[in-house]
Amino acid sequence: YRNLKIMIVIPVYNHPGTLRDVVFRALSLHDRVMVVDDGSRDTAEELLKGLDVSVVRHAKNMGKGAAILTGAMEADRLGMTHIVTIDADGQHDPADFLRFLPVIEQNPRAIIIGKRCFQGAEIPRLSVFGRSFSNFWMRLQTGISVGDSQSGFRAYPLTVLKGLRLRERHYSFEVEVLVKAAWAGVKIIETDI
Repeated sequence: YRNLKIMIVIPVYNHPGTLRDVVFRALSLHDRVMVVDDGSRDTAEELLKGLDVSVVRHAKNMGKGAAILTGAMEADRLGMTHIVTIDADGQHDPADFLRFLPVIEQNPRAIIIGKRCFQGAEIPRLSVFGRSFSNFWMRLQTGISVGDSQSGFRAYPLTVLKGLRLRERHYSFEVEVLVKAAWAGVKIIETDI
């Protein structure tokens, strides 16, 4: 993975109970971790004292997509080639980051989605419906089938993100980026997490 320069980017908005653990576990795997605090009440800097993590803060809540784009711009400024986003709410296991590395190396220009397993009674029916509808919409707009278009655990090549004209700044960003990438001929790959 010598040619890859990857920054783990953790966008956060008001997840004080899970943020420190997610960041700690990410740091145990990778030394480049950035948190983008999207205007949280409890600032990430306070919650992460003592951890070797960079924090970028929006003065007010601008949306998850805006936080991801801020992280991407900062990672690009630091010379990174990719970002891997992990949600701060604890729903993803940062250890799955290691599953992304060989896939990124084999497909350095692809967007990689961490496909979650929704085979459990504990998954809210509304979440299952939302994912199904989003996957359907993605297939309708692009002809590409994905199993988890709403997963926030993703790898983005920075050159691809910079080349897309993205308008969404909230949660709909995650579907928009896939649609626009597909239209631009960017490969979209899923890996099980």
